[in-house]
Amino acid sequence: MPIKTNLKKAAQGFSLVEILVVVVLLVAIGGALTYFYLGRGSGNKPGDVVHTPISQANSTVCVSNLHQLRQAIDMAKMSDPDGKYPASLDQLHLPAEMLSCPVGHEPYQYNPNTGEVHCIHPGHQNF
Repeated sequence: MPIKTNLKKAAQGFSLVEILVVVVLLVAIGGALTYFYLGRGSGNKPGDVVHTPISQANSTVCVSNLHQLRQAIDMAKMSDPDGKYPASLDQLHLPAEMLSCPVGHEPYQYNPNTGEVHCIHPGHQNF
């Protein structure tokens, strides 16, 4: 009596539907991450502050630049024989990228009478 073999051929690889589901999921995750990190499609009005990780990092760079500028201004004042503040930020001989906001690229506002330096970019006025 012959033995019946009921073995089906094992399916090899993935079906087209399985591959399409994975591709759709990857595209959705990629789109969500792009939206989150780049802030695209937010529909914000000009001048609104977009809080993305990149903009927050640039704001941190702005705070650091202003802190370093203030230290350099204080050092220049202490080294001046008359105790005067430098007439402009150019006299500090710092790199050009430190003299403007990394977000909006506006030059920092400096008052040589008081030695104060500020950022005029929207949202950075309190730095």
